[in-house]
Amino acid sequence: MVAAKVYAIGIGAHYRMSKLYADGRLRMYKPDSRQERAIKSGKKHGREMVFADWVGQEYESLHVLHAAGADVPEPIHQCGSGILMEYIGDATRPAPMLVGATISAAEAQRLFDQAMRNIRIFLAKDRVHGDLSPYNMLLWKDRLVIIDLPQVVHARWNDEAFNVLKRDIENILQFFSRRGVEASASQLAIDLWTRYRRGELEEEVGL
Repeated sequence: MVAAKVYAIGIGAHYRMSKLYADGRLRMYKPDSRQERAIKSGKKHGREMVFADWVGQEYESLHVLHAAGADVPEPIHQCGSGILMEYIGDATRPAPMLVGATISAAEAQRLFDQAMRNIRIFLAKDRVHGDLSPYNMLLWKDRLVIIDLPQVVHARWNDEAFNVLKRDIENILQFFSRRGVEASASQLAIDLWTRYRRGELEEEVGL
């Protein structure tokens, strides 16, 4: 079984054209000067290119992160506005979102540690999820799977990358702290960012 994610035309406009997410993305996408002018113009052709970029960058991020050992669906193929990827679940139901899960304190700590391991892998590959929360983390057979990556922020090229990283950690810690996990989102973010800037994360996560 496989899953198909199909974008509605124009759905990327908010994130892609918002400076918070757009900062650095042209350097990831690497358009030529004519393409860059079209994107910045906001006209129809530019919007079509933005949409293609929105879909394509999620597909590429899935490839990079899955190869690095992150808990994301394995990408299979991209065609137009659709991405074919690994299906998480079984024949009776898809994997549920983490937000609705009933978990013990011991399970919460283990899953939080797994989430932080994934955040480290993302950052080691110069990426911050950008919208991480219990709503885009699936729980299947005691394993977290992170989904929905189109708004990924590039850690080296986006001036707000640290703040986005801190927000992602705050979002998941808010969920896990209600289940007994104790940690400081600010301290975790500062520690991760410091090790990232020193080039230490790749070795830590085995890359």
